[in-house]
Amino acid sequence: MGMVKTQIENVLRGYPALFKLGSKVYHTFNGSFRTLSPGTPQALLEAFTLAKEFAGDDKVGDYYEFGLFRGYTFLEASKHCKSLGLNDTHLYGFDSFEGLPEPAGSEDALDNRFFKGQFACSLDSVKKNLSKNGMELDRATFIKGFYSDSLTEELRTQHEFKAASVVLLDCDYYSSTVDALEWLLPYLRDKTIMLFDDWYSYGDGNELGQQKALKEYLEKYPQFSVEPLSEFLDHGKGFVLHKK
Repeated sequence: MGMVKTQIENVLRGYPALFKLGSKVYHTFNGSFRTLSPGTPQALLEAFTLAKEFAGDDKVGDYYEFGLFRGYTFLEASKHCKSLGLNDTHLYGFDSFEGLPEPAGSEDALDNRFFKGQFACSLDSVKKNLSKNGMELDRATFIKGFYSDSLTEELRTQHEFKAASVVLLDCDYYSSTVDALEWLLPYLRDKTIMLFDDWYSYGDGNELGQQKALKEYLEKYPQFSVEPLSEFLDHGKGFVLHKK
């Protein structure tokens, strides 16, 4: 079924209006709460397990997720923290809750796979999804807004952001990934685990999408390097960040 869906999407991308209509119809009738990336929940479990190992007797640190859609992976992150006894880990969810923004130039609109308003789900709906599935929201903070507007210096003063143990970047666009990485700078530490959900969205090359965003980030901040972790379905990859 997944292969058929992908084949249909590949054909429709040549006809942007039809692709947008098809995507909207699909997500309207497929109201499943489950993640669109089936490998991400397991990748998160492995990441938190490794983060706990890295921390030893110290506190693990916080969780930052960029791109929640309906909230399933955020729920899974909460479950993993609970099962591993990571009681001091706070979960931060960043999303416009209005879907994707307008593509920021040609790098975001390479093959018409992403468009404004795609993956929209209101904050109220996300919270209802999480609560209905047993998540207690007292350890979660939601930051609403497009990243170019919401990820500000002022935001840093509004919450007690701590060092990041695990980061999930599921924000699709190159530009959104750049915005998230830049804002995260003060919270990244040695052995922060970073999961890029859209790593292979444009194949295996470092001149497009999230691969380009990370490449440029490492060039701009040479104090960081990355150690590859496992890849996960459908097109994700994880890394351990090292800080000199």
